[in-house]
Amino acid sequence: MTLLARNLAVCLFVALLTGITVAQQPRTIIFLDPAHGGPDPGAHLPNDLLEKNFTLAFATRLRAQLSTSGFAVISTRDADPAVPFTTDQRAEIANHAHPAACLILHATDSGSGVHIITSALTPTQDDPHAPIPWNTAQSASIPQSLTLANEIGLALQRAKLPVILSRASIRPVDNLTCPALAIEIAPLGAGDDQTPITDANYQQNIAKAIATALINWRTRQQQAAAAPAAAAGGAQK
Repeated sequence: MTLLARNLAVCLFVALLTGITVAQQPRTIIFLDPAHGGPDPGAHLPNDLLEKNFTLAFATRLRAQLSTSGFAVISTRDADPAVPFTTDQRAEIANHAHPAACLILHATDSGSGVHIITSALTPTQDDPHAPIPWNTAQSASIPQSLTLANEIGLALQRAKLPVILSRASIRPVDNLTCPALAIEIAPLGAGDDQTPITDANYQQNIAKAIATALINWRTRQQQAAAAPAAAAGGAQK
């Protein structure tokens, strides 16, 4: 695919997402990015499983759970493309869609449980009139991203799933202008009692915990948005 064709494809995809945003304005939009795809297989996991295939399958499961919970979900892919979007293009798609949260999905065969990674960038004050540097676009959203990571971490713990929260410089998270984090799924436990990441119940429990966290996140966002209006109404009396 030529560069021009790729750019046109991105523009078309962004236009489609814009239509989704307008059509479902009352619903909270969650952006999912199943990492890797096409000629980029990601990690080679046990039993000949490729990370790109796992992230796509889990994104499908998570999308269903979020949709049932009343979210509007958009994703960078719902199949394995011959030519996947670059990390910059994925960030562009997300930033144009203005989602409430962005989740980058990964998988690993090391460690145990769910690893939640937020950007290691230093938080900065958000100036709506200042240009946004591409490589540090996430800076203004760091506080919200950390809050969201903590919300998901607590939901996973309540589901009795081990979770590790960390910070790192990772694309496209650093380029996103919304609360964003990477979720990396590892096997559960170790040795003979280990539950592989392919286990359907394990995946479903993770998806349910993430959906529960995002429901709580949405409620708090709505309450925060309503608070100034309520305070102004009380002051006028």
